[in-house]
Amino acid sequence: MATSAEQTFINAVGVAASTRQVAYAAAFATYAPNGFGVFANLATYLAAIVTADNAYQDAVQSAATTAAISPRAVDNLQGVMGGKMASILT
Repeated sequence: MATSAEQTFINAVGVAASTRQVAYAAAFATYAPNGFGVFANLATYLAAIVTADNAYQDAVQSAATTAAISPRAVDNLQGVMGGKMASILT
């Protein structure tokens, strides 16, 4: 069973993952209709993905700091934490 601080951290990671997925969907929705073969569009799409990933990492690190969880516990955190599923459906 998770402590209150750990549960708050898990919830924050779930919100960060959800926000990242929404950003991915928005980037794709902007990029796809304009053509997958246009390299200028690809650069913009990839920049949006990188921005979303960086925001996710920053949010996770901030939540870890707030919950007094060691940064080593969340280094190179990838994917969604078990038990928390984010949805891109709105």
